[in-house]
Amino acid sequence: MHNLGGEDLKLEKWVWKETAEVLGVLGIIAGIVFLGFELRQNNDLMVSEARATRASIAQDGWGYVIENPDLIDLLIKDRNGEQLTEAEEFRLNGLWMQNLFLNEFSYFEARDSTNWAGEARNFEAYPSLRNTWQGSSPGSKQAGKDNFDPGFVQFMEENVVNARE
Repeated sequence: MHNLGGEDLKLEKWVWKETAEVLGVLGIIAGIVFLGFELRQNNDLMVSEARATRASIAQDGWGYVIENPDLIDLLIKDRNGEQLTEAEEFRLNGLWMQNLFLNEFSYFEARDSTNWAGEARNFEAYPSLRNTWQGSSPGSKQAGKDNFDPGFVQFMEENVVNARE
């Protein structure tokens, strides 16, 4: 009978050991599930931050035009195909380079669903932007695209600059 009690004790130890192992595995699974939720929340937050960054960039760009109303006349003149002076070309070159640097930031850092079709329309509408990109005017002798990462230049050439073709 004493021997039977020893078997009961072994069985009881085995049950506790197996229970502890099952609880440990369940704890690991719960930790992995929790980590999955945390990663999802972090990804959602990153997407939200990218949208906020893009909105801030757009506001800054439009704000610059609003704060410098003489640019509006230059943009209209450019869009209408009127001859620009060298100083006007240079001024618009600065505006376009600022815009292009912000686009490069959006491309690499924000990683959002930027509407590149709008940028393609700008390339089609404004000769000074094309001149800035190519470096083919009195206001921009160096190709603006030479100032950017080759991956961004390739993306722009394929999806923006030549999108109208």
